[in-house]
Amino acid sequence: MTLRTHSLAALLVALAAPAAVQAQAGDPAVARIGSYDDGVIAIMKAKLGASARTDRFEPLVKSYYDMPGIAALVVGPAWSSASASDKAAAIAALTRHSAVSLARNFKEFSGERFAVAPQPIAHGAEKVVKVTINSDTLFYRMRQAGGTWKVVDVISGGVSNLALQRADLASTVQSGGIAALVKKLAQLDTVK
Repeated sequence: MTLRTHSLAALLVALAAPAAVQAQAGDPAVARIGSYDDGVIAIMKAKLGASARTDRFEPLVKSYYDMPGIAALVVGPAWSSASASDKAAAIAALTRHSAVSLARNFKEFSGERFAVAPQPIAHGAEKVVKVTINSDTLFYRMRQAGGTWKVVDVISGGVSNLALQRADLASTVQSGGIAALVKKLAQLDTVK
């Protein structure tokens, strides 16, 4: 190999390197939210009724949200002494509740643009991913769960959905435990 051929090969490697680095630089939390948004849009475009939308949102919630972590935070101190079956019931009820909420908020596609900010905001071991939907802004608080980035909270208009859920359900959990929480969510989630 001549010096000229060697230099040309080095130049080609140098030119190719930034593209490879750039391809690897995409943040996995941001990529997860982009994929989640694609799922939301697909459900909206399907033009389904409320019950069918809820059924389609439920696996999306299971895949992209840390529902065991969310359930533990919503239930609060009672979580540590709850039985495995009570924990499973709380997770299932909160998962369904999240799916119902999404079905109510994302009914049909009308050209909405979901713009995911390319860089998350690091917050300790968590990351916050900003998504703008037309003129509304959502912040998805995420953390590692089971080896992947999952949503723990959604903040809209400066208000934490997780904090609202916990406040709304605290007295129910306090007075009747997880069984009362499951019953209350079932009543709230009656799909109309």
